[in-house]
Amino acid sequence: MATYGSLVWVGQALGPRVDAITEDLIRVTEQMIPLNDVAADLADMRAASIAENITAVQYVLANNIDPTTVSPPPGAAAYAQRLARRGVPLTILLRAYGLGQYRILDVAIGLILAVPGPEQPARIAELLKFAGSYLDRLNSSMGRIYEAERDRWLSSRQAARQQWIARLLDNDDVDVAAAEEVLGYRLDRRHHAVEVWSTATGTDAVRALEQARQLLSAAMRTGGGELVAASGDRAMCLWFPIEEPCAIADLTDQIEASGLPVRVALGPIGDGLPGFRRSARSAARTKALVMSAGETAPLVVDYDTIAPFALLSDDPDELAGLVHRVLGPLAGDGAKAELLRNTLEVFLAEGASYSRTARILDVHRNTVQYRIQQVSGRYGIAVDIDTFELRFALGICRWYRHVLTRTF
Repeated sequence: MATYGSLVWVGQALGPRVDAITEDLIRVTEQMIPLNDVAADLADMRAASIAENITAVQYVLANNIDPTTVSPPPGAAAYAQRLARRGVPLTILLRAYGLGQYRILDVAIGLILAVPGPEQPARIAELLKFAGSYLDRLNSSMGRIYEAERDRWLSSRQAARQQWIARLLDNDDVDVAAAEEVLGYRLDRRHHAVEVWSTATGTDAVRALEQARQLLSAAMRTGGGELVAASGDRAMCLWFPIEEPCAIADLTDQIEASGLPVRVALGPIGDGLPGFRRSARSAARTKALVMSAGETAPLVVDYDTIAPFALLSDDPDELAGLVHRVLGPLAGDGAKAELLRNTLEVFLAEGASYSRTARILDVHRNTVQYRIQQVSGRYGIAVDIDTFELRFALGICRWYRHVLTRTF
């Protein structure tokens, strides 16, 4: 047991000075760490914590107690927990303990120096060793108390937020004002819901999602005023309060340039609580469609561009039947069939223009002609009639990859 018997008299001499040291430390702390950095209503609690800590140090020193066995005073622990719930950084609390140690050491060293003798250097060294052990024990204990309370508080707060969001999405009889207060997010405006999920794992996924949130917030120009909720494993849903939509092409370029292992699905912009719900549900449908398409899907997909296909997920057998009836063997799950389908899809979208299709695909015009001839000759698909059903089947192949593996 590490004890400091030679310093008992110092602890005893500190006893009558505790009140003065406490008052001085409260004053210095208020100057060095202003209350607006903590919370004005915590002034009394902070003062009580300082008083308890000064008394505890004096008691431990005067009674030759091993500083490595000491626990924080109850009031000090409660103060740390309150700071954790307020989101005040732990560094502010530890900084205050550093100030306290300095004040006590100043007085204690003065007491030692007031008693002349050859033992002075050894006593000061012993005092510094005691102070280091005591502060290390206190900081580590308070750090654990703070972190545990912070984790508990965030967990309970996040659970409450998730519950309110679920009520807003699924319950017509919901207290909107109470939800807004808990969530810190107004519902009487326009909302743009976005689903974001990561293909990474562990801390890499957490980091990627946070960076994606920051990127989206900047692109939406919301200044961090978005609402965030977990929507699954390594995924989150965000609502951005916006007036005008961002350019999808620009957002896609930013996501691609970032190199983040994420995918993004955007819902349509909606007004008020109905728009909040509709945008979220559409973003979720878009996400499901992107996951169905697999790696061939773009990194960023907007619901408005794929809405007809996002609404088709209820009967996969019907989808597969339509695709194979219209495309036949061209709906096969192979690289060549996929190349021809992609060429045909662009060809039809460009009004059967060989030159425009070649420019978009970055191939020679003759290459496009050869591929379209294969579609017509080898697969027997006419491209010079009403192409709505054909284009529809090609779109299903793009977004519902499972239809390609079915045999009929």
